[in-house]
Amino acid sequence: MRRFLIWKEFAIYSGRSFFTKRHSHFFAQLCIGNEGEFRLRGKSGIWRSYRAAFIPSGISHETEKADGDFTIILMDPIVFGAFFPEKKPEEGDPAIDIGDLISEKDIQVLLSVFESSPKDVKEEWSRIFLSRNEQKPHVINDFRISESVKLLSESEEDLPLSILSRKARLSPSRFRHLFREETGITFSGYKLWLKTQKAILSLRNRPELTTAAYEGGFSDQAHFSRIFRRSFGISPSDFAKNPDRFQVLFFFS
Repeated sequence: MRRFLIWKEFAIYSGRSFFTKRHSHFFAQLCIGNEGEFRLRGKSGIWRSYRAAFIPSGISHETEKADGDFTIILMDPIVFGAFFPEKKPEEGDPAIDIGDLISEKDIQVLLSVFESSPKDVKEEWSRIFLSRNEQKPHVINDFRISESVKLLSESEEDLPLSILSRKARLSPSRFRHLFREETGITFSGYKLWLKTQKAILSLRNRPELTTAAYEGGFSDQAHFSRIFRRSFGISPSDFAKNPDRFQVLFFFS
């Protein structure tokens, strides 16, 4: 079964591989071949084969539809930290090869939990990945930025730069610079991601894209659809309204 399990800060898909157009997103991503290798392509246009690959936040990539199954794991880098901060993909490549860090046993344990106890898969994955990571994940060090991120993620209002920079006692330009330095994403980019996330999470109640766009604060459905495709390489209608492609389950814990 091709299930997509979604938490606020984490998501996992496992099942038949599928094609995406080249895209990039805020979430850090891990891809695992369930039975063997899979391929990804980056800006260079060259397909690369992996058994396990890590795609840092903001790296452009696309997936390939093939005969095998794969698992995709998406993690909020602010919540989980920036894994492998000392490693970068080669110029134009889509990912970092981490096949030496994820064992066959790890893969089978994760897939077993995914099938038997979906609600526990986030905790199990965190245990596996953290135990295999060479260094502690990078976290936000500046208290002013961590507090601003908390305010943004918890507020129902669209908090402007002027309010947050004033609370942090920084000029708007200094706040923008420090925000990107600490989080790895621009302030405007993070706010756009929060809108996209809010729209996606609203789909748990009813798979209506117009309603989701409104809930996320987009001007209309077309705007939401453009941002979704740019972020994930597929249409939001395929994701939300095509049960033959994905069975989507939401968890909030």
